[in-house]
Amino acid sequence: MKMMFTRIDAVQQRALLLRDRASESPIQPGLLALALDDLSLVLEELRAAHEELIEQNQALLDYRNQIEIERQRYQDLFNLAPDGYLVSNDKGIIQAANVAIATLLQLPQESLIDKPLMLFLPIQKRAGFYDLLTQLNQASTSQALPLKPWETQITPRQGPAIDVAITLSTSREGGEARLHWLIRNITRQKQIEAKIHHQAFYDQLTGLPNRASLDTYLPRALAQAARQSTQVAVAFLDLDRFKAINDTLGHSVGDQLLRQVAQRLAHCLRQEDLLVRWGGDEFVLVLSRLTAIESVVRTCDRILESLQPDFSVEDHRLPMTISLGIALFPQHGSDPSTLLRHADRALYKAKHNGRNTYRFYQPALSASPLIPEILEAEG
Repeated sequence: MKMMFTRIDAVQQRALLLRDRASESPIQPGLLALALDDLSLVLEELRAAHEELIEQNQALLDYRNQIEIERQRYQDLFNLAPDGYLVSNDKGIIQAANVAIATLLQLPQESLIDKPLMLFLPIQKRAGFYDLLTQLNQASTSQALPLKPWETQITPRQGPAIDVAITLSTSREGGEARLHWLIRNITRQKQIEAKIHHQAFYDQLTGLPNRASLDTYLPRALAQAARQSTQVAVAFLDLDRFKAINDTLGHSVGDQLLRQVAQRLAHCLRQEDLLVRWGGDEFVLVLSRLTAIESVVRTCDRILESLQPDFSVEDHRLPMTISLGIALFPQHGSDPSTLLRHADRALYKAKHNGRNTYRFYQPALSASPLIPEILEAEG
């Protein structure tokens, strides 16, 4: 473009010179011929400059069209992206939003523009969002700020909050900060994780926590009791003569009976207590935050009383009782395996004493010769 202006300026200078020569008098034929030659050259220069200008205008038009094609291509990719995408300023005000995030929030795409992103976060998540913006604004432009993906929730116009994973990146445009929010819906992933967790830590028949849950929970309960100088009771529970019912009426009846027993047992407990299905017809009970043995006795009495009404399974009225063996922390052991072993000893003492009762562990039980006989009798 600079070269073009230089050429135009040169043509103008030659035109001025031609005018001066043409105004001389008298007009000389040689001078007139020279002036006409100069005029011809000026016209040729103007024609060449005009053609070059047309070419440059066409090139600019082609470039503009290409930019528009690229912009439309980017907009299509932006809107067709399966994950939500937002662009905001450094205060979290939305400046651009794609179709996916609008669909996720159940709002028109254009209605998101100029809205604070904070409005679409649950109230309990907003403090963390403000902390992030503050951290970003305090960072200098030359400082590399580590931005790791994190999981949070967003709130659509209707329905429950949605679990999302957010990846944040930053850029600067025209000296102003831009925040780019990639928002991926992980609700399905969370559901799968919850299902896997439930299968790993809960009994499929009764819905109670299983041994894996106990292995995680009991050490923490004992550590908390040691810090707070409280007690923990660990109890083994075993249904009396359940095997006879299971063998006589079938496993379907036995499974239904176990579910009903589990429900009645759970209703006897406090919120902080844990009831675990150990396996078969055995359960483990953990009573934590105890300050007196009397609370254990009251819980055991409630359990025995809760099983007094017969169970109704299909067309059968089934009586059922239960025996319990209890070991206390720290009196009877300081670790889970010792407490479970001692509770198991106390359980078989309860079985030997007529069933439908409970017994606390006594050190003399460790050497009892009765356990093999009781095991054999229970079948």
